[in-house]
Amino acid sequence: MRIELKAVSKIFSDGNRALDNITYREDFNALAIIGPSGGGKSTLLRILGGLIEPTSGEVALNGKKICYDEKHLIQYRRKIGFVFQSKGLFNHLTARQNIILPLVNVHGYTKAGAGTTADNLLERFGLFRDRHKYPHELSGGQQQRVAIARAVAVKPKLLLLDEPTSALDPELTSEVLDMLNELRNEGLNFILVTHEMGFAKKACDKLMFIVNGRLAEYGDSEKLFTSPETEELAGFLSKVLEWNV
Repeated sequence: MRIELKAVSKIFSDGNRALDNITYREDFNALAIIGPSGGGKSTLLRILGGLIEPTSGEVALNGKKICYDEKHLIQYRRKIGFVFQSKGLFNHLTARQNIILPLVNVHGYTKAGAGTTADNLLERFGLFRDRHKYPHELSGGQQQRVAIARAVAVKPKLLLLDEPTSALDPELTSEVLDMLNELRNEGLNFILVTHEMGFAKKACDKLMFIVNGRLAEYGDSEKLFTSPETEELAGFLSKVLEWNV
């Protein structure tokens, strides 16, 4: 998949400049966005997903410009899968129902077809025995895997993930990252905002490093982790990797 950003900026109503003139063109399968907290990573992800509009600039995927009017965005969002920190599951629905509901109400599946799709995904990702449990009955890792299963149920062109392992312990984090790696190996394109540096290095082919709303460095993930060109990225990596075993 190809992503193109042309002078993208975002200034919120309180005057906060979250993104500052980001220009970027790259072909990718899995793109990791890293950087200090509050640097604009999540804002960029929401712009890419058509959830918020840039103040200025243009965004295109596979050569097709995103039009930020609601008529076009409704259709665009149906082709994108979203997974965010809060997991976004409906608390009053079971794991299975959480997958079925958007398939029927948004994507026009029959209830039978949606049920089959949900069961297949739950079985595939080791959640079938828990399909009738409500979110509060699932572990954090299970909840996030259900959220990912729901996001990929419609076979999206692109999956966007914002810190999907946030607040999970190491074992549950591994569950989620293993699932994402499996999806990547099957050809699903995704863009991931993450603090999981090992996953960003090993499972993502491309990397963006964003600081204070600026795109400070970008390129092949393995290369940037091994030989960062800017002092900013070198300093960032030395801090986040300092205590890695």
